[in-house]
Amino acid sequence: MNNLALNLAQKISFVLLDSSGVEVTGLAGGFSLSISKNGGAFAAGTGIKEEIGSGWYSYNLTATETNTAGPLAIKITGTGVDQQNLIYVVTGSAWQSPAGANILTTEEAAAVLRCEIDDDNMLMLLPQIDAYIKNATGHDWAADETMRPEAKAAARMLLVMWHENPAMVDSKMMTLSFGLSAALVQLEVIAMSYLSFSGRNGAGACVLQGANVGDMVSTLVGLVGVSGDQSDDFESVISVIGQIQQVSTDDLSAYWYRTYLVSVEEL
Repeated sequence: MNNLALNLAQKISFVLLDSSGVEVTGLAGGFSLSISKNGGAFAAGTGIKEEIGSGWYSYNLTATETNTAGPLAIKITGTGVDQQNLIYVVTGSAWQSPAGANILTTEEAAAVLRCEIDDDNMLMLLPQIDAYIKNATGHDWAADETMRPEAKAAARMLLVMWHENPAMVDSKMMTLSFGLSAALVQLEVIAMSYLSFSGRNGAGACVLQGANVGDMVSTLVGLVGVSGDQSDDFESVISVIGQIQQVSTDDLSAYWYRTYLVSVEEL
């Protein structure tokens, strides 16, 4: 009895025979296939059916068809075909990333590793990479509305390293490459330019420690109580040291914001 992974699309292959035990050819996808999940009623399969040749055929099980652990019974019929009965066992649990974006999209990660976008090992590594970079630099880059290219570069290097040597993921000791070490240091420096502050009731000054006159507000997003781009409610260039001017006359005192400042020297 063969095993299938839970919640994953998978291809199965089989031979179709007539009542005399001779291979039936030429059906293409013109055969009927029904599936019973864990003893449930049979239902028509919705995946892709194809003919391989010499009496062999294939069927692409969908993730929905493998979403129940236990026996998976498959019944196949067709013109001139003696009913074919197949039995599998759906086991385990396919990795599902936590809700929310990762620094690298699945498409970007798959391109780096040259694998499928639903590769279990790759999907499992993505949130772990986010957590490692967050702990190393003091900033949650995956939570940014726009992912910084520096964070993506570090994530790509870490993905390759961990994929090639999985033992490093859980290891307390890790020797980083020069490139990755430099990327993490750069991100740590960038993280220091992310500043948080609370709004106020009406227009006026909000305390923003670390802000210098002339710094340009590159991004400004809601952190608590509000989300998304909030730059229209505040000045775009710091005019008073240690402050950012709220231009909105609304009561924003219950909200917190995060901004990334670019200094004059960086412009």
